Amino acid sequence: MNRTHQTLLGLLFVGCFGCRNGGEEAAGPLPVEPLTDLVVEKVAEDLSKPDPDAAFWGKVRAGWVTLAAQPFITPRPEATTTDRVTVQAAHDGKHIALRLRWKDSEISHAGRLGEFSDAVAMQFPLKGGAEPPSVMMGAAGNPVHIFHWRAQYQRDAIEGKPEMTALYPNAQVDMYPMDFKDAKGGTQEQKEKFSPGMAVGNPQSYPKNGVDEIVAEGFSTSAVQEGHGSAGLGVWRDGEWTVVLVRSLTPEGGSNLAPGTKSHVGFAVWQGGKAEVGSRKSVTMQWTPVTVQ
Repeated sequence: MNRTHQTLLGLLFVGCFGCRNGGEEAAGPLPVEPLTDLVVEKVAEDLSKPDPDAAFWGKVRAGWVTLAAQPFITPRPEATTTDRVTVQAAHDGKHIALRLRWKDSEISHAGRLGEFSDAVAMQFPLKGGAEPPSVMMGAAGNPVHIFHWRAQYQRDAIEGKPEMTALYPNAQVDMYPMDFKDAKGGTQEQKEKFSPGMAVGNPQSYPKNGVDEIVAEGFSTSAVQEGHGSAGLGVWRDGEWTVVLVRSLTPEGGSNLAPGTKSHVGFAVWQGGKAEVGSRKSVTMQWTPVTVQ
């Protein structure tokens, strides 16, 4: 991605969601303090679609959670790039929305080799009970349910995936026969022969809606699942990401957050501009208790 394209896309992220109701800015959050427990507040608004700038967020309690450089699995980050994430949570009886904010000096969407995407993830124990599994992505027989948003996926959903000719305008590459501009005919089935991942139904090979749902039982066990209607929307402005992740309170086969229940949540943040991807990330080192009003 060239600098001009990145700047224009940054303006798109800022401009589309920066104001509401003809220019009226959303209310600011309540005073922020360290978060010892996350209370998911009941609100009257419909939370089925994520909205980082919805006015009601100004009335929802906010608190920050400490993060540290992931310390156990190589390759590890050299330093903690994101030391805290600010969290707010609300539900409407059917959906739960978490609003996450963290500092990041630039937008990163990935594209060329060696370029990576900004991202954030939240995880919940898949099984109920007072004792959660390891906060490091669960344990064997005691999995976690992860919701992983990437700026790259959001960019692709808004603009479409960048073509190779845009990423590498001076490159000379072979082309698949069905993708020649002047090629006649050609079915999707024929094209998928050149994409083994799509041919075998690998969910990572298909277009994303912004959020991956993942089940894991420890490091290196992540398995992308068929989605349960989760969604995410992020806005970058003034050196800060604000991302809202929306999920069902009680997805079939997923983590249960029915009103009146208690659970736990953990977070991870990747800064693509600092070469963070995979195990190179900032993570919460302990669970945060969750209470659903």
